[in-house]
Amino acid sequence: MKLRLIPVLALALLPVLACESEVREANVNQDKYIDSYINDNYAENTVYHNGGSSRVVLIEGPQGAPVIEKGDSVYLYYAGYTFSQRGPENCFVIDSGMVRIGAGDLIRGLEEGLPGARQGEEALVLFSADDGYGTQSVGLVPANTALLFDVGVAMIKKNH
Repeated sequence: MKLRLIPVLALALLPVLACESEVREANVNQDKYIDSYINDNYAENTVYHNGGSSRVVLIEGPQGAPVIEKGDSVYLYYAGYTFSQRGPENCFVIDSGMVRIGAGDLIRGLEEGLPGARQGEEALVLFSADDGYGTQSVGLVPANTALLFDVGVAMIKKNH
């Protein structure tokens, strides 16, 4: 009985394994078109990479202004967009508020992309679905969707 069950379980897992492979490939492709978008549109801007996130500085914060570090509370204003090979598409959120970096208040792509930004900085933070909502659909964001956030850092409160 057990010997017959093993092949049945293996066959049942094949679609799951194939789906995971497709998701990994989709995220690699998302990273490629994120890099291409940055190179084509922001070649002159300063770009920082951290983890799976890229932060394109649009307006630099003033020298000497506080810099975001893990544990800091940060007042942000932002707009989030779904992102495809064509670039930013649908705006799915416009919001502002105080969040704590590294406390799980934000999705991983923002948690990784914001450290190093100065108070007063405006930037784009881009990342693949791996660092966003992954395989889940959330609100207006379909599953396996890369994201772009247009972020302004209004205030940084040091918590160390």
